[in-house]
Amino acid sequence: MELIGIFGGTFNPIHNGHLALAQTVLDTLHCTQIRVIPAAVPPHKETPAVTAQHRAAMVKLAIQSQPKLVLDTCELDRQGPSYTIETLHLLRTRFPDQALCLMMGQDSYQKLPTWHRWLELLDYCHLLVVHRADKENTLTLHPQHKGKLVDIATAPQAFAAQANGLISFLTQAPPDISSTRTREQLRQAHNAVRDQIPPAVWQYIQENRLYQT
Repeated sequence: MELIGIFGGTFNPIHNGHLALAQTVLDTLHCTQIRVIPAAVPPHKETPAVTAQHRAAMVKLAIQSQPKLVLDTCELDRQGPSYTIETLHLLRTRFPDQALCLMMGQDSYQKLPTWHRWLELLDYCHLLVVHRADKENTLTLHPQHKGKLVDIATAPQAFAAQANGLISFLTQAPPDISSTRTREQLRQAHNAVRDQIPPAVWQYIQENRLYQT
């Protein structure tokens, strides 16, 4: 069956590391598309000072030349915290016959028990846990996920063979670019930041005077 990736985050701002990760997932899992979903009110982070509308606009600019990356504003279109389980429920109603794959960082996976209705996630999708370049490449499965781990390096078709319920670990780490560091460099007008974000996003940031204070 077709496999759809789900890439959520604040994207504050979206940078080349995000795009490199999305391309790696496309190349590894052969997804038909990846839904890029900016969070409106992230439950586990402070609400970004840059508005959701600006962040969505930057995502749209960053992915405009990549047809398999699709901006999805479903979390911006509803009220309240951007709970992942509610997003998955909506996407499952939209894509009842496709496999869904939720991408998340290794640090997010380890904190998964703090997420709203976290035990239900695998009822809607697979989990792809991404190894960060600055962290040790290990993954401790939660006991509730025992028996659900697959190796997509040797069996990349596993996620497309069923609609949900599996976990895998992506060991091909993306470039080590931090949104926090990118914002700080933008505030300092540091020239190096131009190599970390797409040109169209850089232009948008300058035109709208974002991250100036």
